[in-house]
Amino acid sequence: MAELWLFLTDWWVVIDWGTALLAALSVPSVLVQRRGRPMAAVSWILALVTLPIVGLVLWWLIGRNHLERRRRRKRSAHETLAPRLEEVRAAIATDQPRASEPSPLLPVSHLPLEFLGSVFPPCDGNEVVLLDAHEAFAIMERDVRAAKHHVHALFYIWKDDDTGRGFRDALIEKAKEGVEVRVLADAIGSPAFATRFVRPLRDAGAKVSRFFPPQLFSATPRLNFRNHRKILVVDGDVGVMGGFNIGDEYRLRWHDMGVRIEGPAVNQLQEIFADDWFFASGEDLADRSYFGHRRCDEPGNNAVVGAIASGPDTRGSPIEDALFIAINQTQRRLYLTTPYLIPPRGIMAALRAAVYRGVDVRLLVPAHSDVPLVRWASRSYYPELLGAGVRIYEYQPAMLHAKAAVFDEDLALIGSANIDNRSFRLNFESSAFIRDTSLNQALAHVFEDDLTRSEEIDQSRFNRRPWGAKLIDATAHLLSPLL
Repeated sequence: MAELWLFLTDWWVVIDWGTALLAALSVPSVLVQRRGRPMAAVSWILALVTLPIVGLVLWWLIGRNHLERRRRRKRSAHETLAPRLEEVRAAIATDQPRASEPSPLLPVSHLPLEFLGSVFPPCDGNEVVLLDAHEAFAIMERDVRAAKHHVHALFYIWKDDDTGRGFRDALIEKAKEGVEVRVLADAIGSPAFATRFVRPLRDAGAKVSRFFPPQLFSATPRLNFRNHRKILVVDGDVGVMGGFNIGDEYRLRWHDMGVRIEGPAVNQLQEIFADDWFFASGEDLADRSYFGHRRCDEPGNNAVVGAIASGPDTRGSPIEDALFIAINQTQRRLYLTTPYLIPPRGIMAALRAAVYRGVDVRLLVPAHSDVPLVRWASRSYYPELLGAGVRIYEYQPAMLHAKAAVFDEDLALIGSANIDNRSFRLNFESSAFIRDTSLNQALAHVFEDDLTRSEEIDQSRFNRRPWGAKLIDATAHLLSPLL
């Protein structure tokens, strides 16, 4: 027995020293992959040094980007499809080519070339309605049942539960009627799509594809770079986007929001779907029949929509930069709702500067998060924000999952992106700036109503928290660049 114990002990020493050596050899990879982001590099190195086994597994599974190859693949797919989409745009006779027309919603003098395929020019003449997730599913199913030509659905999470099966069955019904149905789900977010759950869809004639299926035994496992978008397009005339996925918690329990768009801006959502679908399935949807017939310059409703399709296939973050610009232009009020608050330094500086200009800046975050580590890390940012005069509220009744912002009295931002590194740099996201007084007021009303069910964070009381709670938040803060 003693000999066995000595044998096991010797092997543990070998494993311990071996992992420590591999962790040390991984440091150059961290430095190269995280160049320009010193805090992220330090966090990964800290993880490798203090927890070498865990750090090694996490770095080589999800931390190491392998991004150049994937960026080239995604960019190559986009560049193949982009000229065809330009032809469709010309056929509809919409606005001028995107490259020459930066959105006045994001008033920048020049856009990087990589952003030109991500930042859509503003399009007016739309009707935009705010959707609460609890009512959104009935509205989406109604739109699906009214489809005549096609239904395109893209969601990060699609669960095999009552809500997931109900929405799937609505699509099955349309597919059996001869309507073209295409469904794209993220492979990690929607594991049900690797099971028999999707067989009835395919049997009915629908086309189903998964985005970036994982390859755990390959040299480049695909656990990162998820498609976090939530988009539904019906006949090219109606579109839905927002924060909610397909599952019972979104329909019944969580607090989430989205928008229903009717008008020419739906073509922007269609382009985002077509680009992702081409990358995942190889099918080219750059055909006039999949796009709406209304032009952006035609008279109609007043909502101006400019969508942004952000993702790790660009070297920057269009959504982060757009949010930074919008915050810096705000003059009176900024209401920001996010379930995961791990703001980059630039966003932190913009929020502080907004308060200094006299803007009423308020943040709404969940009191009870589905990811406790993120909540702890989020709270580590409270002292700096509170010290600058930002008012922070924690929503009490349920998990808050909405991602929205209200700027002054006419501009709003809503979509799938959180205020964190994962949304800004690691996930494919879709959000939209919408200039519409009615939508702005509706979002402001929801925000103010949510505040009545929230607890405002008092700075002095927050600073008097137990030392253990502060230590947990500070420890989580070290990992915030990884989240």
